[in-house]
Amino acid sequence: MNIEQLTYIVEVAKVKSLAEAAKTLNISQSALSQAITKFEAELDIKIFNRTRSGTIPTKEGDLLIAKSQNALKAIYQIEDEAKQMNHLNDLLRITVIPGLIGPIVDTYLDFKKNDSTLKIEINEKSSMDIIADLKNDKIDIGFIAINRKNMDAVTGFQFTPVTKGKLLVFASKDSAIAKTKEIIKPNVLKEQLFVLYKDEYVHSFTSDFHRLYGPINIFLKTTDTQIITNTIIKLGAITIGHDISAEFNQNFPYKEEIIALETEDFFDTSFTFGWIKKYDNKLARETNLFIEKVSNILIK
Repeated sequence: MNIEQLTYIVEVAKVKSLAEAAKTLNISQSALSQAITKFEAELDIKIFNRTRSGTIPTKEGDLLIAKSQNALKAIYQIEDEAKQMNHLNDLLRITVIPGLIGPIVDTYLDFKKNDSTLKIEINEKSSMDIIADLKNDKIDIGFIAINRKNMDAVTGFQFTPVTKGKLLVFASKDSAIAKTKEIIKPNVLKEQLFVLYKDEYVHSFTSDFHRLYGPINIFLKTTDTQIITNTIIKLGAITIGHDISAEFNQNFPYKEEIIALETEDFFDTSFTFGWIKKYDNKLARETNLFIEKVSNILIK
C-alpha cells in the first residue's frame, strides 16, 4: 500500500469516473484502472463497481475510501508541519526551462524583504531533463513545456498548467529575414544560418522540418542562451525558441535588438507551460504562496 494508491481511489470516488479521474491525475485511464485492480487484489477487497453510469464505490470501498482520505490528510499535515519546524526543509530545489530564472529570483527577493525563511536553489534545464530530475528526487518542483505528443511524459506527476505558448523564430532586427515583416516560409528558413539551444523540442522542430522540407544549416548548438544571443546579433543567425522564454529571459534583449517571427503552420508548435512535481511532495504553505506569485507573473 502506498500514497499513490490511496490518492487514486479517493479521486475516483470523488468524480465517480475513471476517465475524469485519469485526467486530473495525469495518468492514462488504462493505467489507473490497472492500478486500482492491483490494489483491490492486494487487499482482497472490491473497492469499486464499474458500471455504465460510472465507477461507484462498494460498501466496503466506502469505508476504505473514508479511511484513505483521513490517512492522506494526516500524512500531508505531518509533512507540512515538519517542513515548518525544520528550517532545512525550507530549501526549495527548483529547475525551470531556459529564460525563466529572472521572474523567479525577483519574486524570491521580494519574499526575503518580508523576512521569509524560504531558501531556493534554482537551475535551468530542458523539460525532459527536469522530469528526469524529479523522478530521481534531485529537485522538488520544475517548470516545463509540454506538447500533445509528449503528454505521457507527465503521467504519474502532478502537472499544473500556467499558460500556453508556441515556438517562434528569433532573428536580429537588422537581418534580411526580419525586414520582410512576413510570416516565414519553409524556403526562407532553409536559407538561414541556425544557432540552437540543445532542447528536445527544438530538436523535434528541426527533425520534422528536415523530414518535410530538407536539411537546414545548423551552425552551433549550446545550452548557453547568451552565446545564442551574441551569435544572432553578430553573425545574423536565427534561432528557435519558446515565446515565454524569450519574453522573460533577462539576457535575451529581443525587444531592443532581436525580433520574434512567426512561421507558417508547418506542424503543431503549441505548448502548455506549467509546474510539475511528485504527488507525494507536499509543499509548505509559504512555498505554495511563492509558486503562486511566480505563476501570476508568467500568465500572459
